[in-house]
Amino acid sequence: MIRYLSLFHLFRWIAICFFSFPVTAYSVPENAQDLFSEFKQSILQIRVIDIASGSKSAIGSGFIVDSKGLVATNYHVVEQKVSKSDKYRVEYLTNTNQTGELRLVDVDVVNDLALLESPELELPPLALLSQEPEIGEPIYALGNPMDLGLTVVPGTYNGVLKGSYYPRMHFTGSLNPGMSGGATLDNKGRVVGINVASAGNQVSFLVPVSDLQLLLNEYVDRGEAVADMQLRIRDQLLTVQEKKFYKLLNMPWESIRLGEADVLEELPPFVKCWGGSNSSNTKAEYLTADRTCRSQDDIFLNSKFNTGSMEYQFFWLQAHKLHSWRFYNYYEKLFQDFIAGNKASEEDVTNFECQDGFTTHQSDRQNKTLFCLRAYKDYPGLYDVLFLQGTVDDAERAFVSHFTLAGVSKSSGLNFTKRFMEYSQWR
Repeated sequence: MIRYLSLFHLFRWIAICFFSFPVTAYSVPENAQDLFSEFKQSILQIRVIDIASGSKSAIGSGFIVDSKGLVATNYHVVEQKVSKSDKYRVEYLTNTNQTGELRLVDVDVVNDLALLESPELELPPLALLSQEPEIGEPIYALGNPMDLGLTVVPGTYNGVLKGSYYPRMHFTGSLNPGMSGGATLDNKGRVVGINVASAGNQVSFLVPVSDLQLLLNEYVDRGEAVADMQLRIRDQLLTVQEKKFYKLLNMPWESIRLGEADVLEELPPFVKCWGGSNSSNTKAEYLTADRTCRSQDDIFLNSKFNTGSMEYQFFWLQAHKLHSWRFYNYYEKLFQDFIAGNKASEEDVTNFECQDGFTTHQSDRQNKTLFCLRAYKDYPGLYDVLFLQGTVDDAERAFVSHFTLAGVSKSSGLNFTKRFMEYSQWR
């Protein structure tokens, strides 16, 4: 998906990209050319139009999924229509330059999917693959990159990502801006996934076609368009987080050592962890070791707001060459620098409301503890949770723990906090 800048900045960006990166010559399989020729009529450009100016505000791709003009794309391509429906309309453009308006009928915000409809679209639908491809099988992404016309990108299927709670398929091809929402096909022209994102260097990601099939089934069973998109999104977010936290809180947890403290280990498939220290720096005035764990499950709500993520961090500090008062000043500043791990604007969430105080663990360590909630304005019952705790009973050593949960219920946030404190402390 592309959000528009001025033409000057757009062409300047293209020029920079063109002259800054080496050009690689790819041998396009003959089958890719055949697929392109046979199925290009079923791939659309999706345009989000600012009604006041009559200009394109965002573009992406989509594809025909039934004979009645039903079109699949990414939620993030049409998000502006969802959040400000009176200010935007959605249009399609076919490979033969036929245009028309699309009606938004359903979304799956968790899996970044949307369904649109135009009865006047009499184009052949693409078939959906009923089973997962074999790893290493060639697949082909179709879409409209950079508003430059329909393109096919060959690559291979490399399975479903292991480090993510929400399934994403690994595709060794370069998806480009504007290809979001397009179809990725197997060598028989069946849809295996929906283009969603690229990490560069021939690493891209697809939404499994099974998620699209579930959304289609729900729409068909309901028999009509969703009347309240915000309520639909809220219900989806609440449902997925309840399932996620039920599994998370009922799985075994383990701790590992960080300095003299015990900290929560990885919780696969929810988070991955990284760490480091300055132990090799002979000039360090204080010693520090840290560990950060984060999920890869951000859910896009709008360009300024994402949810669904979880992160936790730990810091072990020792004064070493610093006097205790300088160490305390450093520690106090560190404690004040923590912020929520997901982005949100004042249009989307309330200010944090916090409770703070001093707590004592079983080890008799004294801690300053901060627990904060901010509510989602458009999705009642959902909150971001910010937790911060640091020891205050030693002049030369300190242990800090922090986590952010994005888009959870109060009960899930409180239950996670209780267990987190049990597995993360200086004993």
